[in-house]
Amino acid sequence: MFDRLRQRLRAIRRFFNRTFTRGPALLRRMGIPFSPVDPQRRGFVVVQIDGLSYRRMLRAMRHHQLPFLNSLVKSGKLKAHRFYSEVPTSTPAFQGGLFYGSNDNIPGFQFYDKREHYYYRMGYSDCAHRIEQSFQKPGLLKNGSVFSCVFTGGAEAALFVFSTLLAPQRWRFVFRVWDILLLSFLNVLVIAKILFLVALELLLGVYDTVMWFFQRGTIRRELEFIALRVILTIVTRELITLGAVIDIYRRVPVVYLNFLGYDEHSHVRGPDSAVARWTLRGIDRCIERIYKATLFAEREYDFFVLSDHGQCAVLPFEYLTGETLGEYLQTQLNGLLVESHTQKDSRGAQISATLEGLIRLERSMPRLFRRPLRAYIRRMQKKLLKEQAHEDLDVLLDVFVVSSGPVAFAYWTHIERPLTYEEIEQMHPGLTDRLSTHPAIGMISMRTASGDVIVKSRLGRAYLGSYSVRTEGWLPFDRSPNRKRIMEDIRRLTLYPRAGDICFWGGGSPSGNVSYSYELGAHSGWTDDETGAFILVPPHITWDFSSVRHHTQFYDFFRRYMLEEDLAAQEAQRVG
Repeated sequence: MFDRLRQRLRAIRRFFNRTFTRGPALLRRMGIPFSPVDPQRRGFVVVQIDGLSYRRMLRAMRHHQLPFLNSLVKSGKLKAHRFYSEVPTSTPAFQGGLFYGSNDNIPGFQFYDKREHYYYRMGYSDCAHRIEQSFQKPGLLKNGSVFSCVFTGGAEAALFVFSTLLAPQRWRFVFRVWDILLLSFLNVLVIAKILFLVALELLLGVYDTVMWFFQRGTIRRELEFIALRVILTIVTRELITLGAVIDIYRRVPVVYLNFLGYDEHSHVRGPDSAVARWTLRGIDRCIERIYKATLFAEREYDFFVLSDHGQCAVLPFEYLTGETLGEYLQTQLNGLLVESHTQKDSRGAQISATLEGLIRLERSMPRLFRRPLRAYIRRMQKKLLKEQAHEDLDVLLDVFVVSSGPVAFAYWTHIERPLTYEEIEQMHPGLTDRLSTHPAIGMISMRTASGDVIVKSRLGRAYLGSYSVRTEGWLPFDRSPNRKRIMEDIRRLTLYPRAGDICFWGGGSPSGNVSYSYELGAHSGWTDDETGAFILVPPHITWDFSSVRHHTQFYDFFRRYMLEEDLAAQEAQRVG
């Protein structure tokens, strides 16, 4: 009896939404197509708050920086769970595991492949596209939409996704942007709101920059940061929110979006900074709009909010020592040429990355637009030849250093296979002892000839085998409640073929938590703030998220969830 009543009420609500409500009715009048997936099947929306740890999420709720999320938790509509985000605590590894059930051989946000002689920076479209093409399992987001992520997850529509930013799989992608812009212009209030928030953010950014200069005496990256505040905090955030609301009204069964503002602001100012906490208020308002859209949609949705990892307050290696890690290694490796990613990330590399994406984009463009794009590609190719003429030094490079925040990698580039600890010691006696006792280095890890991993720090060392672990002295992670998991993760990451011959870890160094990039907030490492992530789920979800050890378990969880919803929809059709 109650089931029939519930189905009748559901049918009445859908009729009301389809006929009278502003969202679905407006889309129909505009002729925007709806998802063909059975509307009886329950969908889900996942909102990712990039870089927000469980501890800082709870504090933001207490301090009224996430008031709407706090109200959902207090009312019992969502339940908060903490989970362990495996190392590397980076967005590409997390989304690779969640979207495709695989994140092997992604040691960080940027890394180097010795066999391919290829520098991967996951913010580059060609790099993210290349990694995504290597995944074997079907994407989790099939028939869905994805916004502001590294990978598409097999979604039908993608906006601001790194792997398709310059290489969309469909020309339809461009029309997705047009749909959103058209709807924005139809809604004068949305445009007025964006303009007001942009002006406000610019004023706050200039004021914050002036105060920062008086406090720190430097304006390094400040002009870039003001632009970043406006683009991520306002423009991108508002556009992906509107896009998600549109797709919810279109009955898209799976919608995934990622808010980057907190994470990016935390990198520049620190995870506890006022500007990072300010960003959470805007994200909370956007989450409220998305959640309310699910209440008026023609498809029933479950609503999830999660983070991929947390952030750790750090000091830059360069700030502490007056030199970059690459420059320090140069002093320790007499006669060898050492280069860091900040030098390698040259104008020629940027032009090459853009050019590859434009060539893929040109193939998917209508003929009308191909000619001017080809002309631009030819112009870019000429620029690339000029830049490459000045970059022949790469051929002579001996050691390449790549930083992913508190984790950095050193690669001996002339030897394509990974080097072992014994080989490094034979080539450079005493080098690993000097590195592991540096005051701004927490520890280093390397492969061994036996196929295991050795970890060395100022006060101890560990031998991490497949079935046994042997430790001597004290290691930076010894006080962590996740000590065993951390050792497993360090071993796994160090053995990745794309990990460095020497892996540097800045967490827990004698100088505090250190980043090998110039930033005040960082992730990719092992500290509890980085690995302590969260997920908010509907109360009927009973899965034990505290048991999560790998990001790939989320892929299995959501695949089972979708299978159960498919079976429920089939049963509803059979009964109906």
